Amino acid sequence: MNRIVRVLAAVAVVAMIGCSGSSPQDQIKEIAELQQMGFPIAPEQVESIDRHTAEGKQLMTEGKTKEASEAFAKAIDVLKLAQDAHIFNKAD
Repeated sequence: MNRIVRVLAAVAVVAMIGCSGSSPQDQIKEIAELQQMGFPIAPEQVESIDRHTAEGKQLMTEGKTKEASEAFAKAIDVLKLAQDAHIFNKAD
């Protein structure tokens, strides 16, 4: 089971690398959309998402768009992993 979760995580990371061309504004919208889906998120994941999102917003105010996009991508990665785990657990 751990192996399947790791495979799903790897797939999510590869998918996110392919989507990394999004603007920070698009990434903020994606974060909000994923959060609204209501799948369970572990407290550690919530903390990570909040930290990366706050970092990205701070970087945007400093005009560091590339770095902000990287921070938002990390938040999206965590959300996608939580979503994949939820889908996987529903399939069991």
